[in-house]
Amino acid sequence: MARKLSFAEAGEELGVTATAISHQIRHLEAYLGFQLVERRPRQIALTPAGHELFPKLQTAFDILGEAFTMLDKDVSQSLVRVTTTYAFAERWLVPRLSDFFEKHGDIRVEVETDDDVLDLRADRLDVAIRYGSQDAASEEAEILFSDRYIPVSLADRPDAVLQKCRLLGFRWRNPDMGGPTWEQWFKDAGEQFPSGRITRFSDESAAFNALDQGLGLLLSSSVLVDEGLQSGRYRKIPGPELRGFAYCLVLNPLSRNKHGVKTFADWVRRTAKQI
Repeated sequence: MARKLSFAEAGEELGVTATAISHQIRHLEAYLGFQLVERRPRQIALTPAGHELFPKLQTAFDILGEAFTMLDKDVSQSLVRVTTTYAFAERWLVPRLSDFFEKHGDIRVEVETDDDVLDLRADRLDVAIRYGSQDAASEEAEILFSDRYIPVSLADRPDAVLQKCRLLGFRWRNPDMGGPTWEQWFKDAGEQFPSGRITRFSDESAAFNALDQGLGLLLSSSVLVDEGLQSGRYRKIPGPELRGFAYCLVLNPLSRNKHGVKTFADWVRRTAKQI
């Protein structure tokens, strides 16, 4: 209305009546406690207060419009925001993303790596691949696959007696999960645990980097070393396999029907079946 200086034209632009526009202006003036518009017989004009307020409101509405336009683009474009753990992104998801892009080059993917469980709605994320108890399946959490823990080394390292090998381990961020350990592996193997030969890291990704540098053997999730075993980079050390956990697919209910989200989720399901 301030731009058109006409209740009728403003109403036509907004799809309401001129009377409705006039009533809303009166309500706003009553709320503010001062007049914004001078009502004349053939036209209207802004009061000094209206002139001062108009450019500030116009700037504010422009910013709001830009923000909502960005949101609309996110909905209309094939943008998928994915959250998962550092190790899963690095060792499983990223090595397979080229296959996804070859098949769905029109879809953009953003990966948010965090070992904490993020709120999909609050953080405006579409897809989560989470790691936890095998009893975690629910209407929201769909199990993709479960893993086992196996010892692996670089394939080009010579065979050696386990008691003499350096072992690589990491601290579980959630001790309550009771994750597999070298101590448990040696117990199941019926051998003495060489506690003086283990190097522990604060996180799984650092332990994997140590494995890649040839610093020792890693007791790892079978899912995370699958690509390395298939390519021949790693080799499995004979011995017990410890029960692990489950990787679950969770979709944001607010965006699960977006084309990009459905396409990405279907691709993850199909790829998971190849494990």
